Amino acid sequence: MVPWGTAIVGDVLSALQVPGSGFFGKLGDKYLERKQTEAAEILIEEVSKVSAEPINFTDSDTDPLIEIIYRFSKAAADGAARENLRLLARVIAGLKRNKALQPDKFRKWANVLEQLTRDELLVVGKAIATKRELEVEPNISFWARLKEDLAASGYQEAEAGSLCASLTHTGLLLPSSGWDEVIYRPTPWLDELASLADVEGVTTSRARQPG
Repeated sequence: MVPWGTAIVGDVLSALQVPGSGFFGKLGDKYLERKQTEAAEILIEEVSKVSAEPINFTDSDTDPLIEIIYRFSKAAADGAARENLRLLARVIAGLKRNKALQPDKFRKWANVLEQLTRDELLVVGKAIATKRELEVEPNISFWARLKEDLAASGYQEAEAGSLCASLTHTGLLLPSSGWDEVIYRPTPWLDELASLADVEGVTTSRARQPG
């Protein structure tokens, strides 16, 4: 992946006659190498964290883990941000804890999570927290409470709606018709993700200035 990406950088810069094309090609190579090193450090850190349920890998985990690490590496090479990589690493740990360390399952979550923006990740975390509140207070409205939580984090109602609409393609939220607006509901995939990883801990709430 790294040489192929570097070749494209070099070819494009050279074709456009950008001064110092060879130097920039080397920079592209170093950038991708740095991304891979960073991804490895994130994965090791997250999987090695001490918890109430320590992770112990066995011989039978070797083949699926190698395939999963290759897919994780691809996400890094494709430009996934640190927060996305950290969440994917937590999913790997969660799959192992849930005795579901299968490449297909990880590919599903990699496809869903690797390119989400920081705002979208924050909305997913808030949605999981809101869904958890429903277990204690079943009479509250998921969509109404989620909008309140997002407003408290600085999101205008229209922006919150747009972000939730953009998340419908992930299968984590489902749109439906309300009295005078589109409302969003949690799906079983949101529950599954919550059982695998601490999404809320990946991003911190942002504060926005008025206007």
